[in-house]
Amino acid sequence: MTKKIVCITGATDGLGKALVHEFKQRNGYELILCGRNEEKMKNLLAELPQNLVIYAECFDMLSDEKINNFTETIKNKGLNPDILINNAGANYKKSPVAELNIDDLRNMLQLNCVSHLQLIQAFYAGMKAKGAGHILNILSSCCLFNNETMAGYTASKDAMEAISKTLVKEARQDHIKVTSVYPGGIDTGFRAVPNHSYMKPETVARTIVDCIELPDDGVMHDIVIRPFSESNF
Repeated sequence: MTKKIVCITGATDGLGKALVHEFKQRNGYELILCGRNEEKMKNLLAELPQNLVIYAECFDMLSDEKINNFTETIKNKGLNPDILINNAGANYKKSPVAELNIDDLRNMLQLNCVSHLQLIQAFYAGMKAKGAGHILNILSSCCLFNNETMAGYTASKDAMEAISKTLVKEARQDHIKVTSVYPGGIDTGFRAVPNHSYMKPETVARTIVDCIELPDDGVMHDIVIRPFSESNF
């Protein structure tokens, strides 16, 4: 059986790391990973079978040049991801709109939206040539409602949501699935203060991979994953 190649961004921590370990439990996958922290990547790779990860690199996704180098290296190795999971993201600082730092907003737009688009554009042609592929964009339940002090982060996720919703329709003719994932609060290091009442990243990762493994019937999927409480921030 030919294994599917999965590219996961933000793979060294939180939901990304949980996704890596979830794929480890399944059959039929090879992984391409990226993250920022070299020590965390080293530790993660040590936890995995040697034949699971076929390429890994650490770099800052705020850099266009480093993103382009990453994707070109992958293509030069003859690797064509079948599945792209745009997971990397950050909320630099909660702030009222009147006090929102413009540089923070630019960086969130780059990380939470533009970098995702760059990866989609880099790998889209390879998926189109195969007549198959799956792009999953990890958004946020903040796209579904607005909370005070969250305008910058929400704006960056809303921008990516607009791209993802449009891509669903455009990619259908190329037989590429597009999934938008809207998690609520997840108990990870994403937040400075842990909240153990939030969902476990392993639960969210399992749901995402289950979606990937649904029958290939051409249906596009949105996943809204959130705890029972209304407020997740």
